[in-house]
Amino acid sequence: MANSNSNNLSTITSSPLISGIALIILGILFCALRSGFVSILLTIVGVVLIILGALALVGKNWAMGLIEVSVGIIIIACGWTIVDVTLLILGIAFIAYAIYQLILAIPKFKGKKPAEILLAILNPLILMILGIILVVAKWQMIDAIFIVIGVVAIVAGAIMIMRDLFSNKQA
Repeated sequence: MANSNSNNLSTITSSPLISGIALIILGILFCALRSGFVSILLTIVGVVLIILGALALVGKNWAMGLIEVSVGIIIIACGWTIVDVTLLILGIAFIAYAIYQLILAIPKFKGKKPAEILLAILNPLILMILGIILVVAKWQMIDAIFIVIGVVAIVAGAIMIMRDLFSNKQA
């Protein structure tokens, strides 16, 4: 009996129609909530860790239980601070790496055509701009990224549904 339930569950989760609908719903959530989605995800991860830690403590796995409960509480209490610091560090790393790429590219400019020079500095320039945006306006950038992810998820979900509908009609 348990085996038939697991087969039903695997059939539902492997259905392109269900997967497409789930992708569309997830895409809408990404577009609508944007950076607020991070807060929801951080809260969910924190609660799950606290529950797992409590279960480990009940099972007398003291070290793992205390670590999971502690990390869960820290994520819930300091989630935004952790994300802020991470995005700031990522932005600084982008800027530093872009400067490093430019320093390596400059000696190679001699005898190159202007178009080749432009192409050589384009990647570090884009990376530096992304780094500056992450440092200065990280949440607006995260909002834009989440909207793009949401739109891609909606399109992918719609394509999955269309493929499923058209493949079922042909069969």
